[in-house]
Amino acid sequence: MVLKKVVICLLVFIPWLVRAQTPSAEIPADSVKAYHIQEVNVSSKYYKRYHPKQMSEVLRLETSLLNLPQNIQVLDGEVFRDQVISNLNENVTRNVSGTFREELHNGISPDIFSRGGYISAQRNGVDLRPLGKGPIGDDVAIIDRVEFQKGPSSFMNAMSDPSGSFNIVTKKPTGETRRQVDFLTGSFGLLRAAVDMDGKLDSANNLQYRLNVMGMKTDGFLQHDRSNRLLFAPSLRYKLNKQSSLTVEYIYQQLNYLLLSEAQMSPYGFGTLPRDFTITDPSIRPFVGNDHNVFLTYQNRISHSWQLSTRLSYINSGYNGTLFWVNGKNEADEDILDRNLIFDSNTYNVFSLQTYVNGRFKTGQIQHHMLTGLDVNNKSSRSLDSWGTASAIYPLSISNPTYSNAVMNNGVGGDFGSENHLSTAENRIHRQMFYASLYAMDEMLFFKERIRVSLGLRLTASDGRSNDYGTETETKDVILTPRFGLSYTVDTQTALYFLHDQSYLPQSGMAADGGSLKPLRGVNYEIGLKRDWMDGRWNSTLAVYHIQRNRLVTTDPTSNLILQTGASISRGVEFDMKGQLAKGLHAVVNYAYTDSKISADELNLENIGLPTINRVRHIQNTWLHYQLPLQRIKGVTISAGYQWLSGRSERIIYSDQVPLRDFFRLDLGAGWSNEKYRINLMVNNVLDAKLYSTAWRNATNDMFYWVQLPPIHARLSLGMNL
Repeated sequence: MVLKKVVICLLVFIPWLVRAQTPSAEIPADSVKAYHIQEVNVSSKYYKRYHPKQMSEVLRLETSLLNLPQNIQVLDGEVFRDQVISNLNENVTRNVSGTFREELHNGISPDIFSRGGYISAQRNGVDLRPLGKGPIGDDVAIIDRVEFQKGPSSFMNAMSDPSGSFNIVTKKPTGETRRQVDFLTGSFGLLRAAVDMDGKLDSANNLQYRLNVMGMKTDGFLQHDRSNRLLFAPSLRYKLNKQSSLTVEYIYQQLNYLLLSEAQMSPYGFGTLPRDFTITDPSIRPFVGNDHNVFLTYQNRISHSWQLSTRLSYINSGYNGTLFWVNGKNEADEDILDRNLIFDSNTYNVFSLQTYVNGRFKTGQIQHHMLTGLDVNNKSSRSLDSWGTASAIYPLSISNPTYSNAVMNNGVGGDFGSENHLSTAENRIHRQMFYASLYAMDEMLFFKERIRVSLGLRLTASDGRSNDYGTETETKDVILTPRFGLSYTVDTQTALYFLHDQSYLPQSGMAADGGSLKPLRGVNYEIGLKRDWMDGRWNSTLAVYHIQRNRLVTTDPTSNLILQTGASISRGVEFDMKGQLAKGLHAVVNYAYTDSKISADELNLENIGLPTINRVRHIQNTWLHYQLPLQRIKGVTISAGYQWLSGRSERIIYSDQVPLRDFFRLDLGAGWSNEKYRINLMVNNVLDAKLYSTAWRNATNDMFYWVQLPPIHARLSLGMNL
């Protein structure tokens, strides 16, 4: 109740396209520009881009964030630099209300939850929602910004879960000559170096380039953990003429790491093992992940009022390796963990075509902002694993663990000599999903553009096929989904909005009953209030939502097969505030209350009324970055931030839920910078709290599982502009 009162008290693009066909005396700035303008970099020593005012071009819509009838939070890469974050999986979600990461998969899958659901991952607007695990958590070396769309987002990029999606916008050529070098070192043997080169290759500035290169190695806080990471990302943009351009991007990311997950397991309860305890062994075969991306983007300004955009994308991502897992309790001696050696691999391919047209025209006194286009997405996933067939036992004592002697033959042993020996039918999963969508949306402006009405319709045809462990399934659908949005401009800095949106997310795979998975359907209602404060230096958004989701996909804890029998209702309140609150003081403050419950379950009536998986009732984050007004030593900064999560539920639904401890983490930092150099020291988990995430238990074998989080640790970053 206290937090709710605090939230209430806290309340007390730059555009892309288009030159309007009518005089601009009474038309807001976001309605009259003819060409997309990149955000201006203000060179004040006190200014940071904590509050971007425009959406990226991959979100398609030309309406400014203030006037868009939906809660969308955009995070600039500068925030991540101040927080000393190295990749998407490291606490990026602290900057957006109500979002958090399921920590189960180490580097290969962001697995972000919000509004009671698993939100969809996208890269440059391309739908990367996995058919298995993935995609690789993007490195900050290629992240220009991250855009979180709360609720359905079918008209801003690809299809998504009813709860929302997040989109990684990668760094692209700007035409400005810039050279940046960054070094990072810290606890657990962390060493990292990154180079960002941006510039032009001809005097006319028609051929522009961008090159990002990164290398990193670290040992984890768990015993026997280690990982390496590489990135190579060149891109070129060629201006064909004044109206059109062609951009080519290639991104390669590689991970080599020993632990798929920092998961711990014990029969004694959550968080009962030493913080650095591990069930892995230094002799097993490490995981290797490779991620290749190619993006080809063509843009053409057809006229002052119309623009065509087309993007072809191909993503190839995969990993393979071995890990230990404990499936049940040793009934004879609880101190012994009966480990199975698991081989796990996945190859994931995505081909995407996105083409759309933005235009502006008038009918009488009504101004129209039109968006229409075509999305085609074809993805496939091939997995090979021994999760269901591994039977050899590698015992490990909890009180006196002994490592290094369990596995021989270069990390392969037990149930198989190599992955080639695994049964074709029992160990292989092949899934495919194809969909094509036609969509159109018209934003109509009334009463001197103070009222904006958005009407949209999307027609989607999908075809999903799977062969899970020898059982083939197929599902085809043709679905029509509407969207209605209303925004009222109270004044130049305040807007009220309402949104009703329906969503459709096709599935591919086998359900526990042997049939095919049905598409996930959702209905979203949302109202909100947005305001820019102090001439736009900082912004606040208050949103209230109601989401109905059916055909929920959950994992059966006994068979590890997929169940799709229920429905859920999510209700909540979100508050986001970020920007420059005062001279030198930048802040990100957010709070979310989430009430997400099972509303129907055909097989397990006792689940009705229980929280959905991984639900967190209260999430409150604060981040402050302050540049001290010192005269003799200019550029000194201090930082402080905390994360608080309360009312957490398990990763698997049980009628007798086990309470999870509340989560509180405090981080402190200090730094210095000038126009050429920057230094930043960040100490995370200053209180050295023993924290865990993503906890669940298997009630059939009395085992508890959780993901242990790091103790107090420090990072020192050094940067230089050449």
